[in-house]
This record gives sequence, structure tokens and C-alpha cells, in this order.
Amino acid sequence: MSDIAQGGATAAHNMERLAEEELPMPDVAVAEPPVADTVQADAFVAGITALLPEIRARAGETERAGRVSHDIVKALTDIGVFRAVQPRQWGGLELDLATFYEGMVLIASACGSTGWVASVVGVHPWQIALFAEKAQRDLWRDNPDARASSSYAPTGSVRPVDGGFHLSGRWHFSSGVDHCDWVLLGAVIPDEGNGAEFRTFLVPRSDFVVDHDSWRVTGLAGTGSKDVVVAGAFVPEYRTHSVVDVYHERNPGFSVNDRPYFRLPWRLVFGYTIAAPAVGAAVGAVQSFIENNSVRVSAYGGPAVARDPAVQRPLARALIAADTARTRLAATWTEMQSLLQQGKPIPYARRAQAFYEATLAHHSCTNAISDLLAVNGGRTMRADGALQRFFRDLLAMRNHPAANIEFSGSLYAQAMLGLDPPPFVPSQRFVL
Repeated sequence: MSDIAQGGATAAHNMERLAEEELPMPDVAVAEPPVADTVQADAFVAGITALLPEIRARAGETERAGRVSHDIVKALTDIGVFRAVQPRQWGGLELDLATFYEGMVLIASACGSTGWVASVVGVHPWQIALFAEKAQRDLWRDNPDARASSSYAPTGSVRPVDGGFHLSGRWHFSSGVDHCDWVLLGAVIPDEGNGAEFRTFLVPRSDFVVDHDSWRVTGLAGTGSKDVVVAGAFVPEYRTHSVVDVYHERNPGFSVNDRPYFRLPWRLVFGYTIAAPAVGAAVGAVQSFIENNSVRVSAYGGPAVARDPAVQRPLARALIAADTARTRLAATWTEMQSLLQQGKPIPYARRAQAFYEATLAHHSCTNAISDLLAVNGGRTMRADGALQRFFRDLLAMRNHPAANIEFSGSLYAQAMLGLDPPPFVPSQRFVL
């Protein structure tokens, strides 16, 4: 039995520069989860932990191949990664988000690309649970392990037709699409008198093709985030999800998934889906730096570089940057779920703060690892070096629209200054 198969079997059985000044963080009351949920969460983390050595050993291979291997995806499937936030009635775990994101941190600490695919593809069942029940049935009735990739930027075209919509065009950056039989595509329905409206369209593999020559990158190379092309497909109304329904809290899926779990803040769920892998990549980069520099000798002779303050200080900053982001991630989602389970609303100012924290994680972690690269020595230039691979992955993650710290910082500051939230725009995929 291979290491990866053995890890899967074992599981089956069982954060602008680390803020050169600290952000004030609120006290968070951590609610104790039910015993059954704790056992499930522990098993999920244990399963992922068992797979980390194999994922880490194959990180270079994953990057060169331009996608995560099928057997790694199977192993992640076997331990429940892609069912973690799926509705229970479709075989899902409905795992608490703090645990799910911690799992994604762990995977990304071994391989940034694998962590990204696991997190992005892994979170999609949470949104699909907001679609009409019939759409959920199309996806999971015959295969509870069915997966969907996504490309939300509305680069394709859509027009209303009888019973649904006609969809066509090219969408970019569909992470993990090689391993998915469905795709979630974003498009803006043209204004025909009621205003333009953003929707997500759930499309089966039979209605799209993957452009395998579209993925030539240097960061997150192993994610296989290729273009998806739809020549022309009919998408029934029930297999669409409107941002207007999200804003008004009338998602069709609430008819069967009307639990607090599926009423978590829409924008935050997706924002932390990309923040968690960034935190994990920073954790992995720090680990790699320590391994390299604990035994490295200066090219000029003298004491080991581990005794050099020029090496020690950026390491200390990087350790705290990664640990602070990771700790805040867990505390934030424990707090959010606890509030909803108690029937309490999550204040807008708190949501804005959490949104900012997610983007700050990208910036603080990326900047901290950049400082480590500056004192890592000549080996930093090696094409197969883990540290620079993690850094390239972090740069790619930081350039995702959801990591826009200027936008999120403005929202948070406006909220704390007592200003009203910006108006809702139905043609944009943004609901905080």
C-alpha cells in the first residue's frame, strides 16, 4: 500500500507588513462544540495530517505537472475534504468552518497548489447548498462525491430564454477543473428593465470544454486553473443562483438547508477560502526556512548563520505573522458560527473587520516570507526550492481580487467611523 493510500486508510478509520504595529483584536468567546462534532473535526484534521508527508514530497511534481495528481485528489476525497461543507442529506459533514479552514492551512503548508485546490473546490458545496434542491439533486443524487470547479468573473455571455438561460463564452482560472464534472460560472444578465443581475450558473461537463493550453504560470502552477469554454449551453433557471437572493436572504436552497450553517456571511466564506491557503503557504515557507538555515554555514566562514541576528529577526517576524493569521482565522469562525447558532446577528462592523483581516493575512504573510528570501542565501535561486515556490504561490494568491486590502480596509474603516455600508449593486458578486 502506498504512503498516500495508507494515509487515506488511516483517516478513514479514525495573514502591508505584519503590521509593523499590531491591530487591536476583540476578545472572542469560544463556544465549546458538541462532543460528536469535536470527534468529527479531530478525525478530519488527523486524516489530513496523515497525508501531509506525501503531499509535501510531491509538491515539486505537482508544480511541474501543472495540476494536482488524481491519486492525491482521491486521497483528499476519501478523507472527506470535498464533502466537508456539503449538506448532510447529500452525504456531507457540515464541518465547522474553523476546522475546515485549519485543514486547508495544513494542506497548503505542504503544497500551496494542493491547498488552493482543496480549499476552492472544497468550499463549493456550501454555495451549491443555496441553489434550488433540484440543482443539488442533479449534482449529488447519483454521486455524493461529485465536484465543481468555478470561474466567477463574468467574462462570458448570457441571455434569457424560455425556462432558463443561454450561456456561452470563455471563463478563466478555473482551479482544479481537471478533477471536476461540473463548473460554477459567473455571468451578468443584461438589463432588460429590471437592472443587470449577477448570477452563478451550474454547468455540467457535457456543456463545456477545458483549454489545457491556457495554463502557463509561475505561481500556483499546480492548481491547473485552466480556461473553461462554453460554445453554447442551456442552463435551466433552477441551476442558477442570484446574488440578489443572497442579499435578501431568500436563497432557494433554504427550503432544505435552512440551518445557521448555511446563513454564514457569503463574502467571508469565500474570502477565507483563499486566505487559509495563503496562511498555510506561509507556515510551510517558515518551516522550510528553518530547515534550511538551522544547519547552513556562512560562505565567508565563521559561526553558523543561525546565530546571525540578520537571519533571526525576519524569522521571528514571519513566525508571528503566520501564527497570528492562523489564530485569528480559527477564532473568527468559531465566533461567527456561535453567534448564528444562538440566533444572534453578526454585526456589519464585525463582518467588515473579518473581511479586512482575511486580506491582511495575505499581505502580512507574503511580506514576511519576502523578508526571509532576502536572507536565505544562494540556494534561494534553485528552481526546485520549496521556499521560493511557496513565495511564488503567495504572490499569486495575493493578486486574487478577494485579497484587495485597499478595498477591504476602506470598508472596515468606514464602518468604525460610523458611515453607512456601500449600496448593494445587483450586477456585482459582493454581499458582505
